[in-house]
Amino acid sequence: MPQQREQNRERDRRPQREGSIRENNFASSFDAENNGPAAESVGREDRLVIGISLGDYNGIGPEVILKALQYNRLQKICTPVIYGSMRVLNRYRNLLNLKDWNLNSAPTVGQISHKLTNVITCWPDQNQDINPGQVTPEAGQAAFVCLQRAVDDLKEGKIDALVTAPINKYNIQSEEFKFPGHTEYLAQEFGVADNLMFLVSNTLRVGVVTGHVPLGRVRQNVTKEKIAQKLTFMMWSLKQDFGIEKPKIAVLGLNPHAGEEGLLGNEEQEVIRPVINEWRNKGQLVFGPYPADGFFGTRSYLKFDAVLAMYHDQGLIPFKTIAFEEGVNFTAGMPAVRTSPDHGTAYDIAGKGIADETSMLQAIYTAVDVARQRKEYMELEANALKKQPAEKQ
Repeated sequence: MPQQREQNRERDRRPQREGSIRENNFASSFDAENNGPAAESVGREDRLVIGISLGDYNGIGPEVILKALQYNRLQKICTPVIYGSMRVLNRYRNLLNLKDWNLNSAPTVGQISHKLTNVITCWPDQNQDINPGQVTPEAGQAAFVCLQRAVDDLKEGKIDALVTAPINKYNIQSEEFKFPGHTEYLAQEFGVADNLMFLVSNTLRVGVVTGHVPLGRVRQNVTKEKIAQKLTFMMWSLKQDFGIEKPKIAVLGLNPHAGEEGLLGNEEQEVIRPVINEWRNKGQLVFGPYPADGFFGTRSYLKFDAVLAMYHDQGLIPFKTIAFEEGVNFTAGMPAVRTSPDHGTAYDIAGKGIADETSMLQAIYTAVDVARQRKEYMELEANALKKQPAEKQ
């Protein structure tokens, strides 16, 4: 469960369980002892509207969504809106014996109830069936329709943040969706040239330079410009989204043992270290390059606010080993807030009632806290700009 941030500055540097970005966050109103909302209520005007896209309905997405939202237990901190299918969700409620609470059907986000968990049905589902564990083109098409509807509302400011349940990157492909994942699709929709895949948890935050790039093309994509760009996204996000005033970042090397001073590759000396030195000369707390194996093996990540890995598996394998159940995928560098659980469709356990909803819960908590922290940050920045002329007089 979310925990309050420790007051000790050194410990405060370490990533806290997402949903605990600041001491007075609304995620902390969730009562750990009773596994439900705390007694104090939050006014409707203070509640964010959080969209949740269904993902592939034959995977574990519907199950972890329903388990995370059952009994309307997050109603004290946000208003959830599931972009999916009432028929599909009701079938899973029956299958998983989650029938003792009601979902509210809303034609549009403008007609939602702030007292209930809302469902916007995104496609004609009168005869919709489910096949848990099966890869079907229908499920892929439905996943895209749900995502598209949610993103449209996100772009129009009708929802405050988006949590995306897992998709199958194969069956979702179509003329309208030709992307390796959610992140690239969202970048196009928001007109963003680049962003940062940022995995966050209670003990670790990891971003990657190259993301969804085949291993054979990683080296050509590890450039000074790319590393500097990802560091910029990471630094900005740690300040704006996580409330860390002076972030401390570790940068990993590309080669085994960080190149062994050129014996195992020159990328550390010629590409990575010059960028780090440039940032250090600007007064930023950026360190490295560190050998990835020793860095994670000695738990050195606990000394930093975030870690920048060079490629996907270098960062995500240790992250998921350390924080799989509670990990959250956050897209930094976007004008809108988007999170997702850090697992996939898990067809092998779909429909069996054994999927763990912890990562989905953390994705929702993170979306709520980041949206609130970002709003607070922007308001402070705006107020600071207003005061500048008076201060100069």
